[in-house]
Amino acid sequence: MTRGDQRDRDRAKAQKKLLEKQRSQGKDGRPEERNANDSAALAAKIEAKKKMKEAQAEQDRQAAEREQAKAAVQKKKTKKKDEGLDDLLNAGLAGSKKKGK
Repeated sequence: MTRGDQRDRDRAKAQKKLLEKQRSQGKDGRPEERNANDSAALAAKIEAKKKMKEAQAEQDRQAAEREQAKAAVQKKKTKKKDEGLDDLLNAGLAGSKKKGK
């Protein structure tokens, strides 16, 4: 029973070594084929990004048009007449007449 732990450690070490050996092996296929596949994948990726940029530009353009249309529809705001201090003070005095005198 004393070798039980050692066996487990040896198995783990062997599995790790086997995994590293598999990783270090070369890629499958010829380099020309891999290069062609990689370039095709890169071209597809670039095309997808280009389409995404075009779609984003279209959305931005439409948003700008909506903002312009919204700005054209808005009503003009009228300025309130600035009341002077005398007008504000006299506002409450006009209706207060004493009756009976």
